[in-house]
Amino acid sequence: MAAALDRRRVAITGMGILGALGDTFEDVLSRMREGETGIGPIGRFPTARLHSGIGAELRTDKAATFFTEAQRQKYDLCAQYAIMAADQALRDSGLPRGPAKGTRMGAALGTCNGGILSLEAQWTVTELDDERTGRYPFYQQGDDVADYFRLNGPVTTIHTACAASGNAIGYAYDMIRWGYADTMLAGGSDPLSHAVYAGFNVLRALNPAPASPFASHFGLSLGEGAAFVVLEPLERALERGATIYAELCGYGLSNDAYHETAPDPEGRGIGTAAAMALRHSGVSPSQIEYINAHGTGTQANDQAEIKGLRSVFGERLDGIPLSSSKAYFGHALGAAAVIELTTSLYAIRHGLLPATLHYDEPRAGCEGLNIIANDMAEGKPRFIMNNNSAFGGHNSSIVAKTSLADDEAAVVSAYNPKRRIGIVGIGAVIGSSVRQGSVSDPIRRADQDAAELPKAGACTFSLKAFDPSRYERRMNRLCQFSIGAVRTAIADAGWADGGQALDGPPERAIGFICGTSRGSTDSIGKFLNSVFMNGPEFASSIYFPYTVINSIAGKTAEKLALGGFSSSLSSGGAEGIMAAAYACGSIRSGVHDRFLIAAGEERSGLSEQIDRAKGLTESRFRPLEGSVCLALTDLDVALQGGQPVMAELQGFGMAYGEGALAAAIDGALTEAGLLPEQVEGVLLDGAGRPGEWEAQLQIVRARLAGPDILIESVNERYGYGESVGSMLALEAAAEWVKPGAMRHVLAIGISVNGNAAAAVIGAVDKQSDEAEEIA
Repeated sequence: MAAALDRRRVAITGMGILGALGDTFEDVLSRMREGETGIGPIGRFPTARLHSGIGAELRTDKAATFFTEAQRQKYDLCAQYAIMAADQALRDSGLPRGPAKGTRMGAALGTCNGGILSLEAQWTVTELDDERTGRYPFYQQGDDVADYFRLNGPVTTIHTACAASGNAIGYAYDMIRWGYADTMLAGGSDPLSHAVYAGFNVLRALNPAPASPFASHFGLSLGEGAAFVVLEPLERALERGATIYAELCGYGLSNDAYHETAPDPEGRGIGTAAAMALRHSGVSPSQIEYINAHGTGTQANDQAEIKGLRSVFGERLDGIPLSSSKAYFGHALGAAAVIELTTSLYAIRHGLLPATLHYDEPRAGCEGLNIIANDMAEGKPRFIMNNNSAFGGHNSSIVAKTSLADDEAAVVSAYNPKRRIGIVGIGAVIGSSVRQGSVSDPIRRADQDAAELPKAGACTFSLKAFDPSRYERRMNRLCQFSIGAVRTAIADAGWADGGQALDGPPERAIGFICGTSRGSTDSIGKFLNSVFMNGPEFASSIYFPYTVINSIAGKTAEKLALGGFSSSLSSGGAEGIMAAAYACGSIRSGVHDRFLIAAGEERSGLSEQIDRAKGLTESRFRPLEGSVCLALTDLDVALQGGQPVMAELQGFGMAYGEGALAAAIDGALTEAGLLPEQVEGVLLDGAGRPGEWEAQLQIVRARLAGPDILIESVNERYGYGESVGSMLALEAAAEWVKPGAMRHVLAIGISVNGNAAAAVIGAVDKQSDEAEEIA
């Protein structure tokens, strides 16, 4: 009998790697035993005019024999690395290389720079060719993995920069715990990029010698590679006799809310993430016996990380074996967390702990630590912690258990699927308008004059005019849209504090999940142009931080003091609903009682070329830019406090590939406990390329079959924006049920590659039975 959702445990049963020390764990461990580093002279691009010329490149071109020539032309190198690592992980797990009949297998891919090499290969940001440009978007990397393995479950690309693969593993863990998937592939991938290397060079972050974290020489060494894990319910893994590398006990996320590139000097962000990981794992600080630290080697990061860990572990930190694996693999950016976690688990399986290479003496702020220096140590810790931090202020922390001995001591973070979630605030920046509490109701005001509606297309909002205290010189437009929408949603919800400081109580913190498929393409284009036109040595330090598209979430968090659970994701069209599902599950898991979910779009010359590559210039809908934010909270808590609740989020479904739309609808109805005929309205968000709307409409009607059901496209009214469209569908659905005209409405988002997400939004009764009993 399957474990109940509220107690489901998750195991790592397969692992795959592609890194500077090798493409099998056997080779990697052998070289780690010898104290080898993968860091050496870079051969992929010239570095003579840069501060450093070293990095951790892959030793062999495995892709040349793994893929056909047609596949190599189809996939960016980021996707190629990911597919090869995921394939190795699946083979290692003993599971089929794709979903078995009647099961749902999904994927969560973490990446810092997506398919940037496909733009870099053209060495221009104008007159781009469609084939290579179509390989660039961040979400394309995760979708390529899903296509290769014919996945049918939730598929998401997490882009929280250097914390991305740690976040991806946590997201995949949640998808299984919450019942959205039976198996998940989770990992990260980033190839070494000339433009990215130039960006770190201009920030003076690179070390001309191989990195030595926590030691006397400052600076990082960039790396590349990919790693993946297979996650499945522990109960099933035990039943089939699978190899269990570890039980994933829990994880934590946070944002420094401090600066786009510099960490909070007090380390409060990583401390918050680590404390959250322990709390939701049911593991005490005294049980952690090894920490694989972020440890980049830069002065600011290493000192801040140790301060953050001391805030959690106190004096006990000095006795815990600790190391950074970046002296082996370089800083593999979005792949760093998963490379470091998997190699730690494999080493521990052989009775060893990774070392910190090139270590001489501790730098200021890192004294007194139990650093595993230069040579691997013997050890078989039961509970370990893996930490990572990123540009944009994002942090991730994972707690894993390496042995199931004495299993009666296991504690599983509680998930309460019956906990109700309400929408209590709406903020939107669309056209020339800032809207609070409502964008516009297409049903109740269907006869209104078109001039009264928020204008689709270009957004003329200025944060400098709206809230000059939060504006910065040269702030990109998408950051402005996001800050404006989120600030307005906070006000609409009555959360006047605008968030909670990092050292505040967890129950008062506000989680923040941002969906963006492209980030600020204007900033990305300007940075790449500085590299391509002026030369890598003259890369723009102003625009480089915004090449990581979690920078939108990071800058919003900084300006609004949102230091709690924090993530940024991409799907190419269903970001709003996926963010809502992630936030609702997190509330039900006790992470925070309050969450903000936002999505946004910015138009630019680069975005227009991506549109052309994706066929969006053929869409029946005009392009849209702007941002929408919803404030979510525990519905019963809100009602008890007298807070107005607009609508209830009752169920979600997420699916990929053939039959994805029907599967997403079915999943949402099942979770909501509804029959198809109980749905009275549908709000559909899709790209609107030739033939798509008609085909999608046919599937929706066949699935719901209600003779009086009203189906409307949010894109007909507002235009199409990859990220913001499904958030508009959620907002409009809340408008439909708010006056009581409808009881249940379905919001649907469909991506450009066939990723589908659906949500049931319901009218709110005055109080639930549980609320009445408490009252």
